[in-house]
Amino acid sequence: MSVVNSDLVQVNDAIATAYWTRAVDRGADAPLGVGALEGGKDSIGFLVTATALSGAGVLGCARVAMPGQGWALRLDEVAFPVGAVAHRHTHSGSGWRCLVAGSLRTEAEDHTTIMKTGDYWFEPAHSPVRAVALHGAGVTRFVRCMVIPLADLGRSTFQLCTPKDADLPRLQVTHRHFDHTVQVDAG
Repeated sequence: MSVVNSDLVQVNDAIATAYWTRAVDRGADAPLGVGALEGGKDSIGFLVTATALSGAGVLGCARVAMPGQGWALRLDEVAFPVGAVAHRHTHSGSGWRCLVAGSLRTEAEDHTTIMKTGDYWFEPAHSPVRAVALHGAGVTRFVRCMVIPLADLGRSTFQLCTPKDADLPRLQVTHRHFDHTVQVDAG
């Protein structure tokens, strides 16, 4: 799976694609952008391809663990108001994230990273992570595209690592653009 910008020329072996384009900021309770299955100028693209992508326009490429009983491509946004924390959690799907506003500290198993607007990162399925909004004003946001099992269609993939964290405040808001079921031709 790759994350790309509009400098990408053409891909002939795309199995599934999702694109996000910035729109008008209407606050944390509304998405900052628009999701689509086809891209346009100034879109951030997420492509599942048969071969690894490289070259102009490719921001990152990583192997995705494909679910065994079918899969879907989920495109969503997560908005973190000032002070929001995503407590240590996992997701059932692998995928890319791109920070489109603010700053965010991510704490994974073996490293901590400070993200700023424009940064992107890959999270494998079932990999524990904690995220903290660092912006002193405004909303911190990232766009996420994951390959998810069909069993997760229409439901959250967010799974807390420590059950007692369910009692802590959860201020972040997720805006799902779509779950796109992918049917791969067997022949």
